[in-house]
Amino acid sequence: MTNLTSVNIAEVMDSPEKIEWILNKIAFLESELAKLKKPQNQWLTLEEAAAELGKSVSAVRQRVKNKDKPMPEGKVWKQADKGHAISVNVANFRKYM
Repeated sequence: MTNLTSVNIAEVMDSPEKIEWILNKIAFLESELAKLKKPQNQWLTLEEAAAELGKSVSAVRQRVKNKDKPMPEGKVWKQADKGHAISVNVANFRKYM
């Protein structure tokens, strides 16, 4: 097994590849940092929650309002009234999945 500290990136990649690799790594680290900075008990719109969870809007809506096993209203999702926007608590959504 190769020791990662012994690999010299200069020997493996040329300059354009190194730049692209570094930019991709920075973008990934920035997205991970943004996730850590978000408050854990935040209510998001259905669309924002779906993006955060990596699911479609309809999949999240169907999951929270499932007829056989709905997620708890007020803990995972809330809605002022029928026809109004649905808000989702992503942290609790993950707990109940």
